[in-house]
This record gives sequence, structure tokens and C-alpha cells, in this order.
Amino acid sequence: MSKKIIYADDNKPSLMYVGLLLKRLGFKVMPADNGLEVLRLIKLTGADVVMLDVHMPQMDGFSALRHIKENKLTSHIPVIMLSADASRETRETCRTLGCYDYLLKPIKVDLLHNALQNCFFSHKGTNRKQLRAIFNKKVTVIYQGTHYELFTESLSEGGIYLRKENPFPIGETLDVTVPLSHGETLHLKGTIIYIKGLLGDFLTLPPGMAVQFNEMTAEDSLQLKNHLETIIAGDILESQEEKVIER
Repeated sequence: MSKKIIYADDNKPSLMYVGLLLKRLGFKVMPADNGLEVLRLIKLTGADVVMLDVHMPQMDGFSALRHIKENKLTSHIPVIMLSADASRETRETCRTLGCYDYLLKPIKVDLLHNALQNCFFSHKGTNRKQLRAIFNKKVTVIYQGTHYELFTESLSEGGIYLRKENPFPIGETLDVTVPLSHGETLHLKGTIIYIKGLLGDFLTLPPGMAVQFNEMTAEDSLQLKNHLETIIAGDILESQEEKVIER
């Protein structure tokens, strides 16, 4: 089940862009215009995470954060503050009131992803999920000296899911050429860690195999991360026009 996030911002474009980004990252988003609406939504529906803009009318982010953390029924909910205000005073006020993290606008997809994953996993001592995107492209695969052209289902920082009616066996190694932007490609080695045949729920996941990338260099990792961010949020990030406020 998708995690539920309440996100409040009186700036309509920001509310739309960040809300869309959260949905692309796999979360259920409930938008709000101000802190009062956030408190009502929490009471009515609950939330796994609350995200607040600092400066809002009626009830600003400071006040909403204070109410959430002072209420025993909601104090456990992680709160991430988002703002174009980069001043130390504002950051320290939010930290003192109990926010989990403070992110500057325009939002960077990797920082948002990391903050949310830390909210969900850091207290459990488990690994964070890697950045992942829907990736319906054709890739070149070399298996035992034979070249294959296979369509993909998804791409992450750690691997790729390849469609194939008759998957190769688990534990086998492959060479995968991933197409990037501007005609560039990324050549990676991987090991098959999961296979799915024709039987079962093919509507949820088509037949194929999950490949975990191996022996990635720092440059490979950076290229892949940048490409994933472009897939997920390239159009959104280009539209964010708020400027950071320095004080």
C-alpha cells in the first residue's frame, strides 16, 4: 500500500509540481493550502508523513508543526519542511519544533527521495529503497555471447527489470546497454536475481527478470542517478521558479 503524504503549500505551482513529483515517486498525496487544513486532514485521514511550506496564510508551517508535535496522537508523524527561505534562523526554529528534515526550494529529487526514505526506514534499521522509475525502453542484452533486444519495465539505481517470456535462469550474468538522453548509452554488468514466467498475475508484472547491476563505477552510478532524476522530474524541476531567500 502506498504511503500517504499530506503536503501543504499556498503556492499553487509548487503544490502542483511537488505533488506530481511525490506521485511519481509512488506516494499517495493529499494537498492542502495551509496549516489549518493540514490539521483537519490529519484528524480525518491520518498521514504517514506531513510536508509543510514554512510561510503560509491562516496558519503557517511553524504553527502547524508545533500543533502536530505537541499532540500525543500526531507527534509520531515525521514532518518535512519545504521552503525557499535558507536562513539559519528559520532552519533552527523548525529543528527546535521537531521537524524531521528541512528542504530548500526548488526541490531536488534525490534529496526529497532520501528524506522520505529516511522517514520510513531509518528507525527500523533497514535499507532505504533506491530511486526507481518506469522505464519502457528497448535495451541491448548480451547473454552467453548472444545479443538480444529486450523491452524494459522499470529502472532503478541498482538494477533493471527486463521483459522476456522465457527468462534466463537466476544467478546468470548479463551485459546490459541502457539508452540515456541525447543518444548516449550506459554499459553495465548484472546478475539475474528474480524471474517471473507466464503464470501468475501478468497484469501486475509481465514475464521477465530482475537484474541487479554489478561492478558499477562512481561515474556509472552518477550517470544512472542523473538519468533517473531526469525521467522522474525533469519537466517538473524546469518549471520551478521560486528563488532561494538568503538572510
